[in-house]
Amino acid sequence: MGFKYYEQNQLMIPMEWKTLIDKDDVVFVLNDLIDNMNIDRLLDTYSPLGSSSYSPKMMLKILMYGYIRKRYSSRQIAEAVQCDIKFIWLAGGNKPTRNVINSFRKDKMKIIMEDVFVELLLVLEAKGYINTEEYFVDGTKIEANANKYTFVWKKAVEKYKAKLQEQVHELMKDIDELNDEEDKIYSDKEIKPEEITPEEMEEFAKKLSDKLNSGLEKEKEKKVKKIINKIKKDFKPRLEKYDKDLEIMGENRNSYSKTDKDATFMHMKEDHMRNGQLKPGYNIQVGSCNGFIVNWSTHQNRNDNGTLIPHYERYKRFFGKLPKSTGADSGYGNQENYEYLKNNHIKNYVKYPLFHKEETKKFKANRYNWQNMLYDEINDRFICPEGNKFEYIRTKIEKTETGFGQEYRIYECSNCVQCPYKSECTKAKGNRQISFNKKLWELKKIAKKNLISEKGKEMRGKRAEYSEGIFGQIKWNMGFKRFLLRGLEKVDLEWGLLCFALNIKRMNKKDIDKNKEIAIAKAIIISKNIVNILTQKIIPYTY
Repeated sequence: MGFKYYEQNQLMIPMEWKTLIDKDDVVFVLNDLIDNMNIDRLLDTYSPLGSSSYSPKMMLKILMYGYIRKRYSSRQIAEAVQCDIKFIWLAGGNKPTRNVINSFRKDKMKIIMEDVFVELLLVLEAKGYINTEEYFVDGTKIEANANKYTFVWKKAVEKYKAKLQEQVHELMKDIDELNDEEDKIYSDKEIKPEEITPEEMEEFAKKLSDKLNSGLEKEKEKKVKKIINKIKKDFKPRLEKYDKDLEIMGENRNSYSKTDKDATFMHMKEDHMRNGQLKPGYNIQVGSCNGFIVNWSTHQNRNDNGTLIPHYERYKRFFGKLPKSTGADSGYGNQENYEYLKNNHIKNYVKYPLFHKEETKKFKANRYNWQNMLYDEINDRFICPEGNKFEYIRTKIEKTETGFGQEYRIYECSNCVQCPYKSECTKAKGNRQISFNKKLWELKKIAKKNLISEKGKEMRGKRAEYSEGIFGQIKWNMGFKRFLLRGLEKVDLEWGLLCFALNIKRMNKKDIDKNKEIAIAKAIIISKNIVNILTQKIIPYTY
């Protein structure tokens, strides 16, 4: 039996690494792209002093190629530049350590990431692969690199802080009992318990210390020392901690993780335990066009309502303009977003929560659903199926988590008590009321008209294909389901690297397909010419 020749110490000629790589490999596309990029902003961050640094372009190449090849950690990339021929060629034989790679990603990439991404978009636009006239937005949740049991909840913090303030209030009363009537440190009339700050507590402790220095009876001195100790070692540190927790969460967050304070606890689609467990994560928004990612943004919001406007502002920073039309699912269909799209002259193909449901037979069959009742715009009132009128009584303003104020008009029926169908219509003890956002109603009518048009159906189909396909590629094909870096800024950078990697992969595939089509077309033309020559009638030459 014969075997193929095997010799481990055999020399290879030629020794050029490039010749060992398949000519259609994405590594060549990445290499050419980065070689032609302007990275002056990155170069300005390097100091001429000290020892020489690795080439920034080389570092860019191996980092980007790492994300293309699903090598996301600096340790994996450092290992690859020593044993993977493609990484070795990109690095030119250099062997940066994991610390060098990690430092470059954290400190340098945040400066150049957006510039690099925009240059890629310009290449894609020049090739005709993207057309930013149509823009599709969708979001997903990605788990943070944080311990899922290190949660801090806003409601719990507020509850504990309120209890602590009550204890402080009682302590201040004890302090006053130790003082003369005319020399009180604390007074209910001056300071309310909920307004006591750590600084004020420190001031109380200082006043008590002054009392000790001025001389007190032994019994009083013992009590004062105990109170000072309680303030300094218990009450003040706890109050500072609660204030810090609330400051971290801000107004719009209800939780955070101790191991990644920017991460918010939220529901994930990948619920393997099937118990609805909340995990620390980030809400990632992606804007797509023809299957390519043209914009991304990272948020701490648990839902998509408040993410659309900041996402579009980043798009404007990338392109210097906004798209002409946009498509998105019902998670974005609210008054604030609709008004933003209208004010910026963006054609709106954004669904609202009941878009599909309101066309069902069950929804239409419910006669007493206020959305199926007749609204008399001239007289500004609703009329129920039994002919009873809901008259306007007052207006209320409700603010969203972003601080946007929505005006709701309240209408009330005056004849519910005597109506024989009241039990079918409402569970209210008295007359039924309707809360109606007229501005949102008008904006939804415009959105619905656009969505049910032929163009709207086309846009809805494209959104499902492009946006959801991108998340499928990143989560399953690229195997990225949990961030490696911590903190909002670093997580946003890491997602940008993933977007860049996916775009490069898709561009390479399209280039290969395009070249194949050209080659096939040329082959067909050549074969037709050959057939024509062979089948051509040869007329004998006559003298």
